[in-house]
Amino acid sequence: MSLMTTSLFICLFLVLSALHDFLHVHAHSTRSPPIQQVFQLHSANLFILPRSYPTTQDSKIHKRSLQSPPPSNLRSDDSLLLRFSIPSSPSNFSIHFSLSLRPTPNLIHPDARINYHSLDPLTGRTSIKTDPLSPDHVMAYTGWVIEETAVESWWAEEHASLLRSPDWASSSHDPRVIGWARILVHDTSKMLDVNHLNELVWEGSFEYKQQLWHVKPHDLFLRTKHSNDVIPLQMKSHARGGLVAWREVKTSQVDHNLSRNQSDSTHFAPQYPSQLPTKPSSICGHDQLTFNINPDHDVYQYQDPRPLHLSPPRSSSWITSILDIINSLFGLPSYHQNFSNQFDLGSYSYTPPSRLFKRQTMSSDISGPANKASSNFFNSIGSTVGCPVEAKVVYIGVAADCTYVSKYQSPEAARMAILNNLNSLSALYLKSFNVSLGLVELNIQSADCPAQPTMDAPWNVGCVGSSEHGLDLNQRLSVFSEWRGAKGGGDGAGLWHLMTDCPAGEEVGVAWLGQLCKTSSEQSGSGQVTSGTGVSASSPTEWTVMAHEIGHNFGAIHDCGTGCSMSDTCCPMSTSSCDSGSNYIMSPSSSSNSGTEFSACSIGNICTTIRNSLNTTCLVSPGQQKVISLKQCGNGIVEPGEDCDPGEDDSPCCDSRTCKFSQGSVCDPKNSVCCTLSCQFASPDLTCRRAVNPECDFDEKCTGHSSSCPADKFVEDNRVCGPAGAGLTCASGVCTSRDQQCVEHGVGLGLKTGCPPSATDTCEIACKDPSGQADCILLGTNFVDGTSCGNGGRCELGKCKGGKPIYENHPPIKSLLSD
Repeated sequence: MSLMTTSLFICLFLVLSALHDFLHVHAHSTRSPPIQQVFQLHSANLFILPRSYPTTQDSKIHKRSLQSPPPSNLRSDDSLLLRFSIPSSPSNFSIHFSLSLRPTPNLIHPDARINYHSLDPLTGRTSIKTDPLSPDHVMAYTGWVIEETAVESWWAEEHASLLRSPDWASSSHDPRVIGWARILVHDTSKMLDVNHLNELVWEGSFEYKQQLWHVKPHDLFLRTKHSNDVIPLQMKSHARGGLVAWREVKTSQVDHNLSRNQSDSTHFAPQYPSQLPTKPSSICGHDQLTFNINPDHDVYQYQDPRPLHLSPPRSSSWITSILDIINSLFGLPSYHQNFSNQFDLGSYSYTPPSRLFKRQTMSSDISGPANKASSNFFNSIGSTVGCPVEAKVVYIGVAADCTYVSKYQSPEAARMAILNNLNSLSALYLKSFNVSLGLVELNIQSADCPAQPTMDAPWNVGCVGSSEHGLDLNQRLSVFSEWRGAKGGGDGAGLWHLMTDCPAGEEVGVAWLGQLCKTSSEQSGSGQVTSGTGVSASSPTEWTVMAHEIGHNFGAIHDCGTGCSMSDTCCPMSTSSCDSGSNYIMSPSSSSNSGTEFSACSIGNICTTIRNSLNTTCLVSPGQQKVISLKQCGNGIVEPGEDCDPGEDDSPCCDSRTCKFSQGSVCDPKNSVCCTLSCQFASPDLTCRRAVNPECDFDEKCTGHSSSCPADKFVEDNRVCGPAGAGLTCASGVCTSRDQQCVEHGVGLGLKTGCPPSATDTCEIACKDPSGQADCILLGTNFVDGTSCGNGGRCELGKCKGGKPIYENHPPIKSLLSD
């Protein structure tokens, strides 16, 4: 080997090594900054709204009692007012909070069950005990934080039943409301009166004037805290050591010089580790899975405004220059990467001898750099088109492995933690997408990990390093997905989620992209097994991790972060800026000021994916879920023989004793968009779904004789629309053309003209290359359904349907194929 060749190989090795370090140093971020400041609730009151009862045995008229039940008699169907105080500093000054709460709807399926697994340490055999999970036994509530000066008037209206469902659920616009609240009550059975704080046990999250607070019993906080989190003092008089509260704040907002009081009456007890990490938080492993970042994934096929030929940023030009020199020296083709500040290794453009080209993926190694697919949903920011008009629910299954149960120290504590997670995230999904999440099956393993994986739960093993069978987070997801596929879809679960205490370094969650309602399993090209599944690791605020990973199942990609550009494959903050500041649920890494809302881009992302590519067969109307159990009026499910079923809510339209419409009622507005508050069909002039485009889509109006909104209908495809001579036609309710779609999706490329339909026989967006390097550039997304394609065909779900094969217009090709 010549000296020159040796030198070139050494140069290549050094450059690639430098690139490896450059790209991987930023691939992970550290765990979130520690919780540095905690408070003990030092006063609390629990008031239950007086329950209503029929005035006579046969009466359909219900009257509210004048007597409030005692807190020790709290039921799952009660409405309540929870008031408490938290000190804002070591001084006596306190902040007072008032939470008006009602039962969380559709949280528990009427047939929900819990499988408790026990491990015999002598034989290694497991036994299973299955119990019903009754909604009556889950005291989960959703509601609002009320301005202190308005609590009296608000509670008076509750007494008068002026805030009836579904109006009550939209009370966020009421000026008296200053935030949301979601709590799970553990126990009130020993409360002697409304002020008996020492026997009041609850947990949850709430928003107070745009500031997020969390509350947990002291013992639960200690079990889930990270080693760098503050250790709160115990309130010895409380049944669970007190109720610990903390708020999401930036590190700079915390006063590190606060004094400590070691007495038992201490309500403010900050304790700090000697060294506090300052890097951002735990991360999600979504982008490390080849299946999730494959540009051919359905989620990326319907929205791709990012151009193909992006010039590398100036800050990374030296990388491209060196690679070009090395490629030229070795006679290799030139691959131009987009080395953005996000280190996006998503795809690259390469001009082969053929006249057509498309994006390629760089690697299928799941542990290598993230191969980002080519969509950022730029054009759908804030759009709710595609999300259901009427409320839907998807029932899910949740499993807790041995490490998670061991973390919580008992199956019952693990059960309560999961219910609290689901209560919080279900309310978030209902508010954001009109889809709530309910529990149909809970699988709780023993706290003792088996020596070897079992056939019925191969994912139930210790962490990596605990034994030869330990699994990391990605492996656990794959094994769990295979188990879910073997289990089948007969359990009624549209998703399955696994809770564990085995994070992978700073990675605390991982899920498969766009796999909602996927009950089978498939092996991907990288060897991983995919299904409608996700995995989350335990933490003090693990419900936000769980909400994030389920967001991926719904088709959400990550929000953009620091150093991003508008061309990156992430959801930008707006049409003019990309960095979301880690302020939303779908941020790839959480931080001390992480929000608990979906960004406008994530909402548009998920709604667009629901409309275009997501399997939504498991989304059902709350009153339409089929159940196997005996019919039961009052379970919230409209079953054969029932007109309605208000479940845990009161309804003037439905007799909750018989599940028949009340006298004169024909519908219930609880889940029907075309039903009025007076329990009658809405008039035919009420628009229940507005047109996306007035020339190509129709407003759907209520029929006047049904409570449901009619099916979505469009003007026929190919009808001329838009300005005269613009060449626009209707396609699936929008006014567009092949040219216009090239302009919209080819941002920065100067694409203005679409290739003729006969140029390809696919529905990939094909645009004339203005540089002349190729006849057509194929973008990594599809034309809108209804767009002309091929030889007289139309695009349908990303495929060119109808028309004749292209070669029939080309006799030489036809002859060649015939031979």
